[in-house]
Amino acid sequence: MKNLDQRNQIIEYSLKLNSTNLSPLRSGNISLRGIEDDAEGYLITPSGKKYETLKPEDIVFMGLNEDEKKEPSNKPSSEWRFHRDIYTNKKEAHAIVHAHSPHATAVSSHGKPIPPFHYMIALAGGDDIKCAEYATF
Repeated sequence: MKNLDQRNQIIEYSLKLNSTNLSPLRSGNISLRGIEDDAEGYLITPSGKKYETLKPEDIVFMGLNEDEKKEPSNKPSSEWRFHRDIYTNKKEAHAIVHAHSPHATAVSSHGKPIPPFHYMIALAGGDDIKCAEYATF
């Protein structure tokens, strides 16, 4: 199987999202930049599968130029578009972890930027953490 190490890494860290309560149940997703069959793209967690049941073959490869996954057997996370857009526009991005921790979700629902409480915010290239307006999906 192609990218077996990357697929296993995605599974390992998906399980950590649950065990650390960063993203309870199936509320987050993880992707890693990769190449498959000479196509640049990314591997991403599938839609609707419990992390505890994930197998390497469940992880979905998406090309950067794909608008939808052609194989109906494994659907990518419903949020695959923002992963694609980040990889397309940020060449230095090699992994994306999209989490929904209860505390971060509560803070972000206020719609106000989070002040720079940690030096890593500056290292990420900002003065604060921007929070989008709350909206249902």
